[in-house]
Amino acid sequence: MIKKRSRKKAPQAVSKEVPLNVQQEEFLQHTQTAVLLYMFQDGEVYVVNSFPHLKGEKILLSGEEALHFHLHEFAEILLLGKGSLLHEVNGGHHILSPGALVFVRPYDLHRLLPVNSARVVFASLMISSAVIQDLLAYLAAPAISNRFNTAPEAPYVQLPVEEARNLMLQMESISTEQAVNPDNSTPMARALAAQLFANHLGRSEVAHQENQVPPVWLSTLRDEVEGWTSFKDAVQRIHDRSRCHPSHLCKTFRKYYNETPTDFLNRLRIRKSARLLCEPDTKVVSVAMELGFDSVSHFHHLFKRYFGVTPAEYRRAMV
Repeated sequence: MIKKRSRKKAPQAVSKEVPLNVQQEEFLQHTQTAVLLYMFQDGEVYVVNSFPHLKGEKILLSGEEALHFHLHEFAEILLLGKGSLLHEVNGGHHILSPGALVFVRPYDLHRLLPVNSARVVFASLMISSAVIQDLLAYLAAPAISNRFNTAPEAPYVQLPVEEARNLMLQMESISTEQAVNPDNSTPMARALAAQLFANHLGRSEVAHQENQVPPVWLSTLRDEVEGWTSFKDAVQRIHDRSRCHPSHLCKTFRKYYNETPTDFLNRLRIRKSARLLCEPDTKVVSVAMELGFDSVSHFHHLFKRYFGVTPAEYRRAMV
């Protein structure tokens, strides 16, 4: 149960009973979009929202897992309002300062750590995968979809002070509306998400949009492959589906996505392996074999290059 916090009392540390990704995914089944407000202070993590309309659903959101590597099947737009954070994502890391706006995609493996003892305040606009698909279709801007889906790390921009302040006020307003009128907060959250995607993921590519947007046949092929449930003989299958010479497919992939078809397939297999490794009884060797890797050592190498940790280290952290 999510309890409403009194304004006169300091927030209490949240429960650790259920992993953050599971809690938030369950939460999004009810809301599809939501804004969560977080605070790091004195070594504790607080979620400061109130959701009385979900009181009977026994969903208790936790912020503690933000400190540990986690991934989820929804997207979130993070805005840092106060303090500094170390954001580690897909093997890379960045120091975020106030005004940092980060677009975290589904399956990005990441965590957030305070840099010092100063208070940190940040907001997360969570968006279900279904809403993300609708939003990108609504914007009808291939350059935005391309940047969001294919960047090796979570896309990131630094907002001017005044713009960041106004955006935080918008997020706080949506958070407040969630507590008093959740039916109103949903369209507010979706409208804000569309605005942020359009303004910040499309801005840097406008001048070169013709060169950056892949041909329809290639983007359609990528969408199809991303839906594959099996990656057996995946390299041969993607060449067969492309209906063009392998060298042309590789050249076109490099031009628009800065990776080869094999790189793309390996990335999809690594993402799927991360989900499989969350199962308590799953063994690393079994995952490597199921996803068609030539050897366990090759699987280890690719996994660590992408996530920054070995499959075994990741599994211990997630199970």
